[in-house]
Amino acid sequence: MNPWEEISLSDYEKHMALDSVRQLQTMNEMMKVQFEGYPVTTAMVFGIAGGNGLEHVNQEMYKKIYGIDINEEYLAAAKERFSYLKDILECRRIDLTCELDLLPEAELVIANLFIEYVGYEALKKGILKSKAKYISCIIQINTDEEAWVSDSPYIHAFDGLDAVHHQIDEKDLTKAMKDIGYSHLKTDEYLLPNGKKLLMIDFGR
Repeated sequence: MNPWEEISLSDYEKHMALDSVRQLQTMNEMMKVQFEGYPVTTAMVFGIAGGNGLEHVNQEMYKKIYGIDINEEYLAAAKERFSYLKDILECRRIDLTCELDLLPEAELVIANLFIEYVGYEALKKGILKSKAKYISCIIQINTDEEAWVSDSPYIHAFDGLDAVHHQIDEKDLTKAMKDIGYSHLKTDEYLLPNGKKLLMIDFGR
């Protein structure tokens, strides 16, 4: 079983929303930029979790949003929370490391704090299968490599992730995207309260 299937959505979101972490709130702001950034009508979110950021989906603009995750609980929560998007939002349980044939196509792929858990090769294969025009990724830059999960009362919920975690680097990500025909469009930096930062890196072809 993938360790992400054993982490409750409650523990995940409470950890991410702590004032000392603020990743949930920061990613929400960043996703507004992602959803509004390109002239597309379809998007796919790799690692959608409970649907954070979906409130920024413009229903006049988007015909379809695919929410991809490995955790059924997360997908059920996203569908319930954003039931008003029922004609647009379609959630699918897919493991990108071994079920690429199940992926749909979309013009925009959003991969936020996701690449760290599948690696560059799975990401590249997923993007190629999606035939996306634009890719928008959020990666975490750490000040301390040993503490990539911020300290919190919920930290032990994430103990199993060490087995699947990959440290992601902007330079290596850019090279991986170039390998499959995508050029770097822009990078935006968002600072977090604990000294870490989030980078939003966009690519297009």
